[in-house]
Amino acid sequence: MLKTLYQLAFRYIKVKNIYQEVVIDERLTDIRPKIRKDIEALLTHANSNCEYFRGKYTQFLSEAPQLSDDEFFESYSKLPALSKKDYADAGQSVMTDRWASIDPAKNTFSVEGKPFESIQRLRNDDYLMPMATGGSTSTPLSIMMTKQHMFSMLFTFFKCWYRMGWRPGERMLIFYPKNTYNIDDMVKFNRLSKWLGFKYHLFDKIDEKTVRGLIDDINQYKPKLLLVFPSPMNMIANTVKRFNLEVKHHPELINVSGETFFDCQRKHIQSIFHKSKIEDSYGSVELGELAHETPDGLEIFANVAYVETEPNDAGQPEMIITRLNTSDFPFIRYRMRDIADVEFRTYPDGTEKYLITKIEGKDSNFILNDQGNRFYPSFFNTLVNDLNAIVSDSVIEIKVFEKGQRELEVQFILSDNQFKEQVLTESKRLLSERLSSEMDFVIHFVDFIDHDYRRKYRVIQRIGDIEFAGGMVGDESKTSAIDEVVSEASEQSESEFNAASNSIA
Repeated sequence: MLKTLYQLAFRYIKVKNIYQEVVIDERLTDIRPKIRKDIEALLTHANSNCEYFRGKYTQFLSEAPQLSDDEFFESYSKLPALSKKDYADAGQSVMTDRWASIDPAKNTFSVEGKPFESIQRLRNDDYLMPMATGGSTSTPLSIMMTKQHMFSMLFTFFKCWYRMGWRPGERMLIFYPKNTYNIDDMVKFNRLSKWLGFKYHLFDKIDEKTVRGLIDDINQYKPKLLLVFPSPMNMIANTVKRFNLEVKHHPELINVSGETFFDCQRKHIQSIFHKSKIEDSYGSVELGELAHETPDGLEIFANVAYVETEPNDAGQPEMIITRLNTSDFPFIRYRMRDIADVEFRTYPDGTEKYLITKIEGKDSNFILNDQGNRFYPSFFNTLVNDLNAIVSDSVIEIKVFEKGQRELEVQFILSDNQFKEQVLTESKRLLSERLSSEMDFVIHFVDFIDHDYRRKYRVIQRIGDIEFAGGMVGDESKTSAIDEVVSEASEQSESEFNAASNSIA
């Protein structure tokens, strides 16, 4: 019945074709020629119909027909890459002419606690939906999404869940922090949730009370799919074990995304939720989900995105993404600032995969040692794996805090506190051998990572990192939340910076 309701809803609000193009359609053969065709169509459209891009691709498009596929992508890689600041400065001028001059304040879509009226408005295409990234400098990229853009992005999430085995109408529980990713707006649809199979459980922090409430929800609602971030999911598993909570229902599917997913987290979560299939995804607030876990790496949705890499200032491979089939607000060679390796693989049966084989997160997501060398999340993932090989799989979570180039604070959560002394000794030894013998390593053992989840969670927390979680735009309460997060984080960063400076001095 719920599946039929979804079909009727998609047909009523006129997004059935977008659902087919994004969710159902796949590209597993001849990937590059098909992407080339999409890129040419996107550039042709933007070159003529978007003020910001007008005329910028005329020469490239005139030369493209004579190029082989390899020559095409080589030439494409030489076009300018646009940063978040470029898009923020350009504003609505990147949008197609129809939308570039419209007053967003008069056309902004808002749920306003009226889901039935909202669904009627979704049928039309005369509205804009506000969305914002977090912004590593505390300045978000605000996007005014049209209907085509919004549903194209939304359905990339459906594509992840669809690949896992979920189908529209089957129950899903979403465990997300409050005041992030426009999740509070989505909750306003709760009057319809029993008809759509969605249930939201929002939280401020991860503690015993929060987890007990979630487990009660899981046991009663019995979702097929649980949508959650990796670190909170690990804390859920740890709390279940510590307090012997009764999990009567294991979600068949658990989809994690939005953070680096460490091997120790996966292993621990799987040991508690042993009946669940756990898979990782990758994406961004402004582009949607772009890739989903396979045995060979995160597979890029080749009908959704073209992903390149080029060396950044530190020589690391930085992803540059073209979001296919979003003509209203084109993302053309958008510099994500995420570090990853990207490759095509061809298999014996002739199928192809377009893979992200290693993701480090933002190019700022590293620790500097006293020699100025960079150490990314993969370093700490390996460190924990090696620790666990020595100390009986005791480490289930790690958080690293920058304290200046001469000191590093590391927090561990252990599966069993009897291993504290051994983990303390071995972690200091490995850090000294691999990171620096001249640095001080302060090791703490904690029960929960104390984190304000309105801020973007990273395993590595650097001084000055004040990125809040995306999507908090649209009304005064959200704006004030952003100001509060940035203010508090800035004060903390200034204090940490001064302390680090004094220790170095």
